[in-house]
Amino acid sequence: MKPPASSEPFLPDRLDLGIGSVDGYRIFWDDGALVWQRTSAAGDVLEETRLQPDETAWRAFWRALDELDVWSWEPYYEPDYPTCGGTQWAIWIEHGGRTLKASGRDAWPPGFERYLAAARALAGERPFG
Repeated sequence: MKPPASSEPFLPDRLDLGIGSVDGYRIFWDDGALVWQRTSAAGDVLEETRLQPDETAWRAFWRALDELDVWSWEPYYEPDYPTCGGTQWAIWIEHGGRTLKASGRDAWPPGFERYLAAARALAGERPFG
């Protein structure tokens, strides 16, 4: 069941961002809070912090995503050559009537580093990526 739309236009309807290889990171929207996690390779939560970014932080995040045109990213990215292990990432965002579902393994869309920086900024400069 889809969660109800937020009454605050700068808050997401859904946000779930993840990246990792041996250890990983996840940032997701949960019950009115932004949650940052550091996880093990097995998926165990090693650290977790609940955050309340202000409107300015949210608007900066959405502006960065719009400038990167993430809404047109392909659904899946992978390298043209075989790899073993590596870094995997996934994004699922619903906001302002738009949806982004993208993921990849050892390959990234243009501007990915800037996306990672925007996610870190939203999470109060906690590690991500």
